[in-house]
Amino acid sequence: MTGRPYAAIIGAGRTRFGELWYENPESMVVKAGLEALESVEKGLHRADIQACYLGSFMYQVTNKLGLVPGYISRELGLNIPMSQTEAACASSSSALHNACLAIRSGMYDVVLVGGFEKMTDRYGKIVDDLMFAADPREFDAGFTFSGLYAAMMARYMYDFGKGDDRCRIALAQIAVKNHQHAVNNPYAQFRSRITVEDVFKSPLIADPVRLLHCSPISDGAVAVVLCRPEIARRYTDDPVYIVASQQATDHVSLYSRTSTVEIKATRLAVGKALREAGIGLKDIRLAEVHDCFTIEECLFMEDSGFYRKGEGWRGIYESIESFQGGKHIPYVGDGWEVFVNVGGGLKADGHPVGATGLRQVYECFKQMRGEAGANQVDVEGGIKYALCHNIGGTGGIANVHILTREVTL
Repeated sequence: MTGRPYAAIIGAGRTRFGELWYENPESMVVKAGLEALESVEKGLHRADIQACYLGSFMYQVTNKLGLVPGYISRELGLNIPMSQTEAACASSSSALHNACLAIRSGMYDVVLVGGFEKMTDRYGKIVDDLMFAADPREFDAGFTFSGLYAAMMARYMYDFGKGDDRCRIALAQIAVKNHQHAVNNPYAQFRSRITVEDVFKSPLIADPVRLLHCSPISDGAVAVVLCRPEIARRYTDDPVYIVASQQATDHVSLYSRTSTVEIKATRLAVGKALREAGIGLKDIRLAEVHDCFTIEECLFMEDSGFYRKGEGWRGIYESIESFQGGKHIPYVGDGWEVFVNVGGGLKADGHPVGATGLRQVYECFKQMRGEAGANQVDVEGGIKYALCHNIGGTGGIANVHILTREVTL
């Protein structure tokens, strides 16, 4: 590892993800936030929090709610600086990025980061609402996000899997794997196993995307407590350090990018994060990856460099075929093995868009500390480095954070 960590994670909390009809956004954030504070084993009071960074996407439209910092101030009983970040599905990871920069600058010692979304209150309009994260011309042309990712998936299958049915099967196997990973996740929206046949029999949404290729409509909230690395052991004997926090952007519109089978922002953010952490891809044993549609997990495996462009589906197919029956199924390659989306990913854990980025961090935090209960992943030698990858829209922004337990301060 090179350089000093941005921050230490000393506590984390979350709600269950799903259709939480009787919850409102502010109550969910408070529940997650209080759980995060209470999880700090050596004690942390609300008064110790010096700032709060929040991430959410559509709350003004879905819940007729504005000035969220004011609500959170009231609920937490704090009058500290609070800022709200919107970056579509990457909202809470963007809030985390901002919090990391604030701590590294020396402005704050301890901050609370929260992400939330309440999507089911506007269930009938949510498909249109999500298109705020796309180019209006795409919306006017009749696209939904399912349609945009269907265009990416169709092009990928045409370019790299034409004539080989294993490509189509591999993109369904991603859903099967992530549902299997969610079975022992008590917070997950879907804890039932599915089969490749189930995916192919599910309703067609936007050819070739079927219902079980898609992440669900979800409500939920997540919170983490960060502090300066130098003081982390005042609060816990087992901190997890953020050693890279990188962000990259690209065109919001799919039609104006150089490629529809690559997320350039992912490639750039992953590369910068690895260089900042001073490690290589083979050091990553655990990755929480943005899989709003299964094609995105495949694209990540290529854009990050695990597999060569156009070869991701082959690696996925061969890995899942080889490790069927295990509690967690790793992807494998030349001298490396990585477990991806061990909590179920967006596909099965759920996708309350403003909470997703922090949910990834929560999962890695718990896994690295051995606190994932029945869903603990078995990694020989333990997990030294974990990577969290969160994008907004179809790739207009990508945030990548790398976590570790081993640093020299």
